[in-house]
Amino acid sequence: MQRSVIYIIISILILFSSCGRRPGYVISPDKMTDVLYDIRLAQSIFNDDPQFRSDDMKDALVAGVLKKHNITQAELDTSLLWYSDNIQYYAVINDTVAARLKFRNESLLNSRSAMLSRGAQSNLIIPTFYYLNSYTPTLSFNIDTLKMKSIKNISDFHLKFDIQGLSAKQKAEAAIYFNYKDTLVKTRIPIESNSHYSISKPSLPDSLLNGISGYIHLRNNTSSGSNVLIHNISYIDSVAVARHKDGLSTRQPNRSTDNIRKESVGRPEPN
Repeated sequence: MQRSVIYIIISILILFSSCGRRPGYVISPDKMTDVLYDIRLAQSIFNDDPQFRSDDMKDALVAGVLKKHNITQAELDTSLLWYSDNIQYYAVINDTVAARLKFRNESLLNSRSAMLSRGAQSNLIIPTFYYLNSYTPTLSFNIDTLKMKSIKNISDFHLKFDIQGLSAKQKAEAAIYFNYKDTLVKTRIPIESNSHYSISKPSLPDSLLNGISGYIHLRNNTSSGSNVLIHNISYIDSVAVARHKDGLSTRQPNRSTDNIRKESVGRPEPN
């Protein structure tokens, strides 16, 4: 009798422990946090920007997030269903996402307030989001020796961003030029779809690096009223805000080492 009671107690303990065990098909808490964070950012975009309020544009934004994290809508829905049944895990994820969004918003507000109080331009080397269209087809940046001092770890420098609103008839490209003492390393990637892109610094001595410049350029905009959104822009920089964890790069950058004239650095190639 006593042995039967012990077996029953052990069975109950095993049952309770298995109830909270996450199945293999459920997205991990860390990845779910990143996915929901990006979805919340996408929601804020189509809530604030009239161009993205149509159902098609909303679906495109969410599809871009799913593609970035290499998951399907069915996988997301199944995982959300499991987390709703295991609310203690979802509560932690939701609190983490809320904290990251709060930090992002506060950082943006502080940066804008500081800019207005000084009457100067933003101290961000590269903005966190930007619109490309026929009037402003290029986002360019130039990080000279002085600006490089604000970068905490130049070895880990990268440029990561998401593209939304690019139509099938539109093409764009991104390029970064790493200007070393005796060498110019050119890294260029084509932008052909609404997805996530990443370019990293080459593995060359940091002591020889004199500057970094680059651009994201809309090559053939067929609609003057259409905006292509670059968002979730991040880079390793002490003043950067809204950092997020690594995503998936859809393109491998093409790198070449050329003796290019310095006046051409940071400008888009001719169409």
